[in-house]
Amino acid sequence: MLSRSALLALLVAAILAVATAGPIELTDSEFDDKITDGKAWFVKFFAPWCGHCKRLAPTWDQLSGEFASNEDVNIATVDCTVHRDACSKQGVRGYPTLKLFKDGSNTGTKYAGSRDLGSLADYVRTHTGSKEEL
Repeated sequence: MLSRSALLALLVAAILAVATAGPIELTDSEFDDKITDGKAWFVKFFAPWCGHCKRLAPTWDQLSGEFASNEDVNIATVDCTVHRDACSKQGVRGYPTLKLFKDGSNTGTKYAGSRDLGSLADYVRTHTGSKEEL
């Protein structure tokens, strides 16, 4: 039987693990290998100074949490100020650019819908066959 303090410490650790879980950060060197691994990758290409990107960040973090237990869907980010090659190869011209990669293809489909959690999650579910619910 765990003591009250040990149980509390475990609970705090679990909450912190969930709270710090977020999108996968992709780099130039791993981008192509990751997005062509056969899983679905919904990627936000962004710049840290971009106001629209800053507003989308909490929603993108929530979206990542919604699909955290799904082994076939990954929510990711690419900082275009650091990983310029990946952004250039993907034709990113504005921020944020959202693209879904699936079926092992390195050609992503650009997302142009609403940027609220429900719309983003519905898009992922619809285009990947995921059964994850909000």
